[in-house]
This record gives sequence, structure tokens and C-alpha cells, in this order.
Amino acid sequence: MSRQVFVMATLGRFAAAIGDDHTKTRNERHVVFFVMSCFRGCAELLRGVVAGAVLISTIAGSPVHAIGAGPAQSDKTKQARSVWDGVYTEEQATRGQAQYMRACASCHAADLRGGSTAPSLVEESFSFQWADTTVGELLERIRTLMPSDRPNSLSTQTYRDVVAFILQANKFPPGEKELDTDLDALRQIAITAKR
Repeated sequence: MSRQVFVMATLGRFAAAIGDDHTKTRNERHVVFFVMSCFRGCAELLRGVVAGAVLISTIAGSPVHAIGAGPAQSDKTKQARSVWDGVYTEEQATRGQAQYMRACASCHAADLRGGSTAPSLVEESFSFQWADTTVGELLERIRTLMPSDRPNSLSTQTYRDVVAFILQANKFPPGEKELDTDLDALRQIAITAKR
């Protein structure tokens, strides 16, 4: 039995138990009725929220799991690598820094801390925005939206280099190989706040 069915059945038994009690005063029965109406309204709202989430995820192409069903194994939980595994090189991050200064710093600032119109790309702001996503998602988001006045105008290599610089600025360690050229491979590299 699903949690929602269980909750509704329990509420129904509760209503039957108290609603039929003739020893209750009229005001007590009104309070019970009001509380039950609120619970039913919450259940309807929950049903609507779940239906909306399913619809949105279907459109976006990401999985939604039933409430209470426990975590299903999605792409994010199957990832074997993370940004802590040295997924870019120092040389790539250096190239990325030069490209960042040319194309990104005017909005996001030279220190990557953002400004009045652009978010910070380091520390807590970066962790809040990107934790539990992937390097592929970060790269794709930057490529499709940045620079804001001419999205997708830089070379694919430049976007990868800029992502390497952002990872370096967030103190993720460099490695022996540059960021992969395959977007699907980058989608398997988790961005996690801690090792």
C-alpha cells in the first residue's frame, strides 16, 4: 500500500471514529471537520504537486521517483568518478583562465565572485548551485547560456577549458588528463562538495 493510500485510509478511519461520536459538542465536530478538510486539501495538493513533477520531469527527460519509494539508482548515483579524482589538467585550467578573463570576467569578475548581474562561480555559491550535478551539466549550461550576449559562440575546447578553470578555482585537484571531449563521459563525473 502506498503512503498516500495509507494516509487517506487512516484519515478516513479517524474521521469515522470522531465524526460519529455523538458525545462531541457541535464546536468539536466543526473543528474535526475543519482539520479533516485541511488534510484532504493537503492530500489533493500533494497529488497535484506530484503530477506536476512527473509532467515536468517527462518534458525535461529526467526521472522522478515515487514518494517513499526510496532512492532509485539514477545516473547521478551510478557515477564512479567525481571532481575530486583530478579530471582536468593544470595546463587546461591555465588556458581556461585566459579565456575566462576575455569572455566571462566582465560579468562574473576576475575573482569569479560575480557581480550585480552575474552569480559567483566559487565556494558556497558554486556548491549550492552545482553540488549533486555533473561536469557535463555544468559544461552544457555554460555553453548554451554564456556569454550572455552571444551564447554558444566559443569553441567547444574553450568551454571545456573555462570549466577546468572554474574547477581549479573551487580547489578541486588537477589530474593527468584534460576534461574529456565526450559530453556523455563528462555527465558521469559528479560535482560533490566533499570527497
